[in-house]
Amino acid sequence: MVIAFPSPFSDERALSETIQKAARGTISVNVEYNCIICETRDVVKLASHLAGMHGIKSVAIANKLSTNFSDVIAAIVEVGSKVMLPRDRFYVKVIVQPDAECDYVSRDVEFAASGTLAVRLASIKVLPAKTEEAASRVILAVIAKQYAYVCIQVMDGPGGFIIGSRGRALSSIHDSLSCLACLMAANAGFDCTTIVLPYVDESELAINAKLLQLFATRTRRKKQKILAMPINVPSKGLVSVLLKEKIISNILVKCQNNNNRIVLPLTTAVHPIWFIESIIKETVFARKMPFAPLMFLSTELDRYAHEVGIEQLNVSAVKLAKGKLEKYSNTIDAQARLAIKHMKTLDLEIGPNYLHDIIDSI
Repeated sequence: MVIAFPSPFSDERALSETIQKAARGTISVNVEYNCIICETRDVVKLASHLAGMHGIKSVAIANKLSTNFSDVIAAIVEVGSKVMLPRDRFYVKVIVQPDAECDYVSRDVEFAASGTLAVRLASIKVLPAKTEEAASRVILAVIAKQYAYVCIQVMDGPGGFIIGSRGRALSSIHDSLSCLACLMAANAGFDCTTIVLPYVDESELAINAKLLQLFATRTRRKKQKILAMPINVPSKGLVSVLLKEKIISNILVKCQNNNNRIVLPLTTAVHPIWFIESIIKETVFARKMPFAPLMFLSTELDRYAHEVGIEQLNVSAVKLAKGKLEKYSNTIDAQARLAIKHMKTLDLEIGPNYLHDIIDSI
């Protein structure tokens, strides 16, 4: 058995349908309260696949048994005896669903199983932990309406929402911060089917293409539409950082795309407030809807980046007066139009050579 635990606020029914479509060979997929129970011929393959599916908090490979109290205790002890190592600290966690047909509560099972398992493993100095956080291993059991499930292995999922469940959005990947914004938008349920890939030179193209490959891998896309274009940033220093962002946001607004939603990699930790406000106003004025998933993040940025596979953000706060950018208004518009004029549209299948396919196609 494979159990998928949906992330908070996920639509369990929609998620079960997505699992059924994605997992060929699955015998059945059923929602039992807030868990999705999957029967399949290859539990390892299915569990591995679901562990990368957005909308899932965690995935477990489990044994299915009756809800009989003694059967559940025996199953927990059997699993615990197999997975424990010397001097481990374990915690037995039991979830009894509201519609479960049993005459006991979670604490009854946890107490009885912990005691029995501690006695069984006393020779290798394995002891129960007082809390889940203090344990080196957690044994999870779910008591559903008709059956109980004791988890053999639990894997974390990406959480969030099903990609595409909130619609589509146009985005750009031109540095690590913009890649993180795209990944967070995807995790929030938006499908970034079209990605703008701007680059100043060949070196930056290679870096951005690698970030795009990371995005495609993390979101498990099979195909990606890329709008690749060279850009010119006519300045250096701090001004160039904001100037480049302004040109790219202008490109996103001007792109002839059926999608009016735009993902902007803006954050108050890096960009001045006046700069963020100006881009959002310009986007709305152009009748586009701006989304800024990083807006209020600061110290969390590095942690989130590390979690999604971005090794280093390489960003720092840009402190610049508003007047420093005003004289570039015409230049920004001209450079955005020029970039779009030289745009190359790519529709590439995502595979092991995806990075090289991008660079070779450009």
